[in-house]
Amino acid sequence: MKYIQKYYIILLVLLLSNMAVFAQDPNFSQFIASPLSINPALTSNGESSWRAMSNVRTQWVGIGSSYITQSLSVDGKLKKLDDENYLGIGGMVIAEKAMDGIFKSTYLNINTAYHLSLDNKGNGLAVGLGYINNNTRIDFSQLSFDQQLSSIGFDRTLPAGEPSLSNATSFSSACAGIMYTYDNENTFLNVGAAGYRFVKSNRSVLDDKTQYVSPRYDIHADFGTALNDRVNLNVSAVHMIQNGTRNTAIGTSFGLVQNANDYNSEQLRMINLGMFYKIGSAIIPYVGYNYNAFQFGFSYDVNVSSVKSGSMSARSFEISFMYRGFSSYNLKPGRYHSPF
Repeated sequence: MKYIQKYYIILLVLLLSNMAVFAQDPNFSQFIASPLSINPALTSNGESSWRAMSNVRTQWVGIGSSYITQSLSVDGKLKKLDDENYLGIGGMVIAEKAMDGIFKSTYLNINTAYHLSLDNKGNGLAVGLGYINNNTRIDFSQLSFDQQLSSIGFDRTLPAGEPSLSNATSFSSACAGIMYTYDNENTFLNVGAAGYRFVKSNRSVLDDKTQYVSPRYDIHADFGTALNDRVNLNVSAVHMIQNGTRNTAIGTSFGLVQNANDYNSEQLRMINLGMFYKIGSAIIPYVGYNYNAFQFGFSYDVNVSSVKSGSMSARSFEISFMYRGFSSYNLKPGRYHSPF
């Protein structure tokens, strides 16, 4: 039995290592509320002077402990070079944990972006650069090994006897992106591409030199328009490529403005209803609410994957928060109100 337990623990550590490889690249259902995790060129994009965003994603498989991903990002317009062009800066922290905190991963991203107006018709170009640091830790003091088995049970004060296991691993890398933008009072469009870690980064708690985190490449697009004085439409999509795997998510949402007849109001009250689809994986209903500069969103992943997991079921939900600061703002009927 002690050998079975030993191999079980080693397998568990290997599984967590593989989870970290993919989890350090954030993959939120509400990706529209996490732009800095998609493209550094999205830094300080939008009509606000600055914004703060947070996502909390909780996942379960079966009856085990949850896998929690939390993010916090702040970005804004650092300096206007003239009336149309500006430099933006922002940062994002993503913290992940599993097995009640035994596994922890922290992802830090610092970005800067330059937004250039191409003409006076709303066409623009944005270029972004960023620095990434990731640290992963596994608390082996909360795990039991066969060497710690005594007559009174497992004694964690005894040495684990596994010198090949390291409790931490980290790496640093870079990201870059480019994006075309079109923006006027009624419609906006973003189309961009980005790359994260352009070279493989070694990462293994077993000190295995053959284990790497592969580069990741994103393609994304967002379109929004005011259908009338009361209804806004937003359509978004993102396609991620990493280590030969491809993940695609598309979605649409409607913003129902509650105070559309209140001309030149400084308040915005809007209900957001939508649906997202991770191709081959999940259908995601979404509901949100805007009150002035504050925005809230909730979504739940309905698993539609063809991959069966026996008696275990995968469940996950996500909550997003956003607060935006405006130098000046008026609610005008027929105006598009960006979800960013």
